[in-house]
Amino acid sequence: MTDIAKTPDGDTWAPARSLAESLPVRLLRAREAIMQLYRPLFKESGITERQWRVLRNLYDAPFLEPSELAARAFMQPPNVSRVLNELVKLGFVERTASGTDQRRAQVSLTPPGRDIVIRVGQLIEARTAEFQATPEAAALAQVGDLLETLAAVPQRHPHLTRPAP
Repeated sequence: MTDIAKTPDGDTWAPARSLAESLPVRLLRAREAIMQLYRPLFKESGITERQWRVLRNLYDAPFLEPSELAARAFMQPPNVSRVLNELVKLGFVERTASGTDQRRAQVSLTPPGRDIVIRVGQLIEARTAEFQATPEAAALAQVGDLLETLAAVPQRHPHLTRPAP
């Protein structure tokens, strides 16, 4: 039985489902389970998951401003800034001033950065092929389609993104 909680003004609330059954937690649990397949590949390559997301985005779009990189990598700008500093120290990326505005910078891969993306990318492709050979992978395309549908909810229903009254 679910406990009914009371606020100081007497309002009550009884959760419709346990926290573990909530959609956000189920999505996080699924993400964590899938990332367990790939994290060892990053670790053996000497990079973090966040570094990989930045590097992979720079492989796809060779010159990005940090703000655009943050949006593409689903990271907060301060976190992207920290990751970029790490990647510059590792020699995997470089920053160059924008030709039109010296206050703005573009980020790009260095040759060693491109090499590590290719090396890790090959490992990821091989691991993905292994995963696709499991019985659980049969639903992979369907799950991908469902996730795309869920990702579009805020755009389709912007009223759901507003604060509660």
